[in-house]
Amino acid sequence: MAHLGRLARILALAPLSPSLSIWLDLCRVVAALAVYVGHSVVLGLAPAALSLTWHRSADDAVIAFFVISGFVIAHSTLSRHGSAGHYALARVSRIYSVAIPAVLLALLLDRIGLGLNPEGYAGYAWQYPKAALVPPYHWLFLGEGWFGSWQPFSMEPYWSLAYEVWYYALFGVFVYARGWWRWPLLVLVLGFMGPAMLMLLPVWCLGVFLCRHLGALRLGPWPARALMLVCALAYAVFLLSGARQATDGASRALYAAIAAGAPWPFEPGSTEHVLSDYVTGLLFAGFVVGCAGAGWNFPDRAGRLIRWLADRTFSFYLIHFSLLVLARAAGVSASGWAGYAALLAGVLLATWALGQIGEQRREAYRAVFRRVADTLRRGLGALLPRARP
Repeated sequence: MAHLGRLARILALAPLSPSLSIWLDLCRVVAALAVYVGHSVVLGLAPAALSLTWHRSADDAVIAFFVISGFVIAHSTLSRHGSAGHYALARVSRIYSVAIPAVLLALLLDRIGLGLNPEGYAGYAWQYPKAALVPPYHWLFLGEGWFGSWQPFSMEPYWSLAYEVWYYALFGVFVYARGWWRWPLLVLVLGFMGPAMLMLLPVWCLGVFLCRHLGALRLGPWPARALMLVCALAYAVFLLSGARQATDGASRALYAAIAAGAPWPFEPGSTEHVLSDYVTGLLFAGFVVGCAGAGWNFPDRAGRLIRWLADRTFSFYLIHFSLLVLARAAGVSASGWAGYAALLAGVLLATWALGQIGEQRREAYRAVFRRVADTLRRGLGALLPRARP
């Protein structure tokens, strides 16, 4: 793969240290918990001590996921020098090992919840008579493009997966397509995304930028630790001072200007406050730069625990909202901390069960998709690259 090797040298990838890798995993765990807390607040299932401010911190956690995703995908792709088939197989098996069982589980949970409290599912009711059509549509990740913004059943967090899948496709075309047709393909993918996904593309690309420039940005231990503290404090100020309301207002003004000038109807979809998201993404990127140089290593046992938890955040992130909606339909309401802990334990148990048929069986999904790819390759000749094991 001389082409990919040259591209990796151009990007001058810095080695991903074990310490930074664990820091990124820890950020994924914290971000997943922030999303959970925010959604539990919105659904009225959290203790009164948690304010609605947590809802926006949940949105910000998704922005952190985007930055991490861009960084990790760029680094893993360009450091392993795999083929286009290898890249596609890795992404497809990773995505569908969770997306397939999670969407089906969400439908099952919603069916149970409908029997308990139909009013709790009023916002999703139009989907259930056409339930057989909903999963295939969202397994093609069409729910955030030109055809409107809607999620499968009660699985509200699914929106960000649709964004990421198209970012993966764009990155794959940029890295693996060669010759003059790379640029038409890039334009085609960008055009298919639609405006909502395009607006958050810079956040995902910020992760790729960090992958490219991390070596040049690396600081000594004390400056790096200071940067981590400054970014954390700056985020707290942004969150609590009213600055976020200003960028939210500027985002709405931007949307109005786009809608007034666009030759087609413009809807921001799930990109509700893009300028605030840019600020959050930049602050989190600065925090990651600090993590890279801080020199804080994790004990082996702590590192293994963080990795174990991080490996389950994808399933937790996708299915927790449907579980919370079901809990509300079953009569669960805001209570004390003991009840809140019990609710979280139940969600974690369901996440573990989902992982047993999904995320933790990724290699089985990979084997299935490899056989499918090989069958298609034999049928279509050289049109599809061979997926390497």
